[in-house]
Amino acid sequence: MGCFLACFRVKVDDDRAQLPPSIHHQTPPEMKKPSGYDYEVFLSFRGPDTRMDITDYLYTSMNDAGIRVYRDDEELRIGEEIGDELLRAIEQSKISIPIFSKGYADSTWCLRELVKMVESKNTRGQKIMPIFYDVTPSEVKHQTKYYRKAIVSHAKKRQFDDETIHKWKDALKEVGALKGWDLQSMRNRGKGKGEIVKEVVNNVLTELKTAYVEVSDCFVKVDKDVDEIMRMIGAHNDETKIVGIHGIGGVGKTTLAKFVFNQLSQNFNDHCFLCDIRKTEITRLQSQLISNILKMKWHDINNVMEGKKVIKERLCFKTMLLLLDDVDDASQLDALVQKHEWFGKGSKIIITTRDRGILKVPTLVDEAYELNGMNFNHSFELFSKHAFRTDYPIQQYISHSERAVKICRGLPLALEVIGSLLSGKSIDEWEATLNELEKSPPDDVGKKLMISIEALNENQRNIFLDVACFFIGCDKRIVIHMWESCNFRPHQSLPILQQRSLIKIREKNQLWMHDWLRNIGRDFIQERSGKKPEKQQWVWTYEQALDVLEKMQNGGGVLGIGSIEAICLEFDELSRYSLIEEFLTSLPNLRFLRVDKKFINPQVDCRDFNRDSVSILTQVDRFQYHQRSNFLQTTFGPIILPELRWLSWNYFPTDFELHNFSLRKLVILDFSMSKITEEWEGWSNIKMAKNLKVLNLTGCKNLCRTPDLSSLVNLEGLILKGCRNLVQIDPSIGHLKRLVFLNLKDCYHLRMLPNEIGELVSLEQLLLDSTSIEAIPEWRLTKKLKILSLVECKSLNKLNFVGCASSSAELLSADILLTRPPKSIANFNSLTVLDLSCSAIEELPNSIGNLKNLKVLKMRDSSIRKLPSAIGMLEKLEQLEIGGLSKLGGELPHNIGKLPFLRRLLIYPCRISAAPQLPESLIDLCFTSFSMKMSPKLSNLLHLKKLYLFCPKVTTLSPDITCLSQLKELRLYCDNLQCLPKLPTNLSYLWIGVNKKLKTTNDLSHLKSLLGLVIKGCEKLTEIQGLQGLESLRSLELNTLPSLAKLPHLSKLKELNIICLEDCPKLFELRCGLNSLELRDINHSLKMLLATSGSEHLHIQLQQKEFDPITVCKHDFPLQC
Repeated sequence: MGCFLACFRVKVDDDRAQLPPSIHHQTPPEMKKPSGYDYEVFLSFRGPDTRMDITDYLYTSMNDAGIRVYRDDEELRIGEEIGDELLRAIEQSKISIPIFSKGYADSTWCLRELVKMVESKNTRGQKIMPIFYDVTPSEVKHQTKYYRKAIVSHAKKRQFDDETIHKWKDALKEVGALKGWDLQSMRNRGKGKGEIVKEVVNNVLTELKTAYVEVSDCFVKVDKDVDEIMRMIGAHNDETKIVGIHGIGGVGKTTLAKFVFNQLSQNFNDHCFLCDIRKTEITRLQSQLISNILKMKWHDINNVMEGKKVIKERLCFKTMLLLLDDVDDASQLDALVQKHEWFGKGSKIIITTRDRGILKVPTLVDEAYELNGMNFNHSFELFSKHAFRTDYPIQQYISHSERAVKICRGLPLALEVIGSLLSGKSIDEWEATLNELEKSPPDDVGKKLMISIEALNENQRNIFLDVACFFIGCDKRIVIHMWESCNFRPHQSLPILQQRSLIKIREKNQLWMHDWLRNIGRDFIQERSGKKPEKQQWVWTYEQALDVLEKMQNGGGVLGIGSIEAICLEFDELSRYSLIEEFLTSLPNLRFLRVDKKFINPQVDCRDFNRDSVSILTQVDRFQYHQRSNFLQTTFGPIILPELRWLSWNYFPTDFELHNFSLRKLVILDFSMSKITEEWEGWSNIKMAKNLKVLNLTGCKNLCRTPDLSSLVNLEGLILKGCRNLVQIDPSIGHLKRLVFLNLKDCYHLRMLPNEIGELVSLEQLLLDSTSIEAIPEWRLTKKLKILSLVECKSLNKLNFVGCASSSAELLSADILLTRPPKSIANFNSLTVLDLSCSAIEELPNSIGNLKNLKVLKMRDSSIRKLPSAIGMLEKLEQLEIGGLSKLGGELPHNIGKLPFLRRLLIYPCRISAAPQLPESLIDLCFTSFSMKMSPKLSNLLHLKKLYLFCPKVTTLSPDITCLSQLKELRLYCDNLQCLPKLPTNLSYLWIGVNKKLKTTNDLSHLKSLLGLVIKGCEKLTEIQGLQGLESLRSLELNTLPSLAKLPHLSKLKELNIICLEDCPKLFELRCGLNSLELRDINHSLKMLLATSGSEHLHIQLQQKEFDPITVCKHDFPLQC
């Protein structure tokens, strides 16, 4: 799958190379000073306390690792204000590391730096990673002992006002609560200074890699590819288009498709991204597509035909954007997008695949695009981003970088992995690694990537191969329990694997690696075992397991079988008990066992093994199967699987006995979809699993009451999702003092929660979506609750959170039948996210102002009529969404402008009549009001990047809009706007739509960075001034402009490649001088002249509907209608 990451946007029009053999003959791009962040890490410390100790050691170690670190010594500072150089160092750094010592707060410089770090964290997303040197985090957070004395001393001197002192205290409180390194605690656990610094540096490197990906989207974008896909898909027309992207694995298909998808998504209300199609069940994909587009939870699809019928009937009127990633079989397309007519007019569908043949369906796929390897310049830049985290190499590494780029043969995945492997290494290490890489055949890039696996230590390699064989797509937080139990040191190993681009942690903590790396890992296992499954540590396919069993059948004991540590088996209905004792007894080192149920097609002959229709264990004749017998019928047999950590057995048979299984080391038990009940005898065996961390009973539909789980004192995760007949939670749950996660989603018949849940002192997440819960009892001890999800809890009528004042809860999508929120909501003074969208709540109490830590407040499509003034007291609020299908009116609270960290203000259709001055921290502003006659004041919004104004009654815009130097995107839908002011010069996209008064634009020629211009529905517009001066313009869309009669000559617009004209009946002439142009015209009466200016490669594509033929002529000859 083409999902590697590359960085940045490169404007170039040269051809791509298809793994060019002569890539080494090319020269690197001209060296420039690294762009972006000059410093990556800012160190803040108290000189006399730590300069000659941890600070110097850390500074040197980070420099040796290639990290650009700024070390500030507060003793060298002069004056009271932070200077420009120091200010830039803090602002530019991706990470700040304050080293808290006993004397840190004695320095007003350190405190001022800390305040600036917190500001950068809240406004720029900077990461703060504190080190607590000889003080505890609690001392910093609560300002006790030395910190209390220091703050009191500063206050007594009266050199600083109360506001400054307050900012210092707030900054200490906020940073003291962040996760960092408590050196005193780590030393007590036996960690020395060298080990601590190594851990800090590794975590910094991992965070820097993540931050770089987020800042640049890790994508070296070649305009040629994106523009061609945009042309194929018809980005500016209303035709339904299906386009395919094909190419070899690792070449970047997914990355390109996602970039185009993101570009187009802003124009679609309905869009869906279906990833990893090759590895996902089709009915699940159908259900996801239907649910995403209809914006409602769709019940499970029973079979493919049912899914096709629902898609065809329910989505045919939906204009949508759809991305199908990694398709490998034509049946997948048949089940998801069989015909254009399945989707609404104007839908756009993108398909990625390695198999070009899948796209050769002329009635379905409109066009296909082949993506080849990157050329040298792009390869060089991408490699540099991963090896040096800059666009260009360090001077002394240039020649070595050229060699590395040649080795990678233009494949982005290889550039990323090998660049990450070499990052932070010395010249000698580069030389040795490159020499080893060059030994492999030039075209065998996979062999070269094998070196990255060989460079791992044993723990890192075990985790990498675990993921490659079994855990792609799994939640890291669950798998990590097994790795900890096996002493693989996952908290140290995972960051290294991420740094080297061997694995990635995706949304929702999902483990992921590229298919190519997965295959390389599996090849590595097979090569080390001589391709003999019985000697492998990992047996990940049913066929391999069958091979081992057949050898046991033919030769008795199998040499090397004891090395197997992880295996996947499969049963059908007839052989589910044939997992014989002799086989498992031969696996003393097995730590992971997964047993899957085989569903046999009754129309297939069970003897036809080549059709893969029979369980692997039915093939082993030597071990006779007895339908009524149990495995391990006697309790006097030997204890087996003494190293077992993970047992996953879906559809577990209730009459199977576990007496001889060793559960002493078991940490994860998964019995999903089983028919076990609360009376099942096996619970007595499960109680012996004293180290169990996760119990997954998803979809156990016969379970009506949870069993007594009080003996599982180490349990951290309990998953009961989809236990549809569950009606009671046993009170013994209160004994699970370490339970962190409780999932009760889709337990439709569950109406009550026991009071004992309030005794779960470690509980952080409680998911109650789609239950029949009527009331949440009073909880006084759940002080660590972070996430409470109540989606579609239609019966809930009572919330009582008295006593949870110190909780950190997030109330997510509370779609509940309440007309006003409970008064006790004010007790959640550490609440971070509150989502009341689509709720029946009509008013917010003023006590909402007590939610001092609230960062996100969503009330879209709710019944709220007016915002309380207390909104202005939410001092940490970053995002506010209101309006939509609501009755919201009146004025916005005047003190909303005092919210210092508000970055996104989204006001959807409402009847707000007036707006006060808005906070200067805003980056995104969407303002939709049917009542406002004056546009909001904009002069102070100097950080604003996106501005959407939908105000039909507004007649003029404030001239201070031109001061918004950071504004990139402007959309204006103001029916009565009479004239445009001068617009900001850095605009990239401009939309002007639905206007009854505007007759002309002002001069737009100063918009030298404008890439896209859309003007729609302007009834009286007669001219567009300065259009000919928009030298960067790439697309121009003019729609429903009945008065527009003339356009200026566009011959100087060399970048313009798309013109879309629709319903411009008076426009009869268009002059341009373009080498490549796609012109779309659906006007009946349009007459055009093309002045080609001697162009040799004029390409005109006219897309018309029922029009007379148009003859294309060159050299100033007219197009005859």
